[in-house]
Amino acid sequence: MNDRLRKARRAKGLTQEAMAKLLGYQSKSGYSMIETGRNRPPLPIALQIAKIVGREIEELFPPNDIHSF
Repeated sequence: MNDRLRKARRAKGLTQEAMAKLLGYQSKSGYSMIETGRNRPPLPIALQIAKIVGREIEELFPPNDIHSF
């Protein structure tokens, strides 16, 4: 589980559902799978998540947790 991501999302007062909508997912499961560590986000999504929560991408995702396509 990515606790840093979960804490950053909660600090912004966002639910998983809200994050999913902001990222363009049709349901919360796409985002939830990133937060729980089941899926690695593509770089553009990781950058968008960092921007939404106001953190640097390196704070939220270790280098191996992001894929480039």
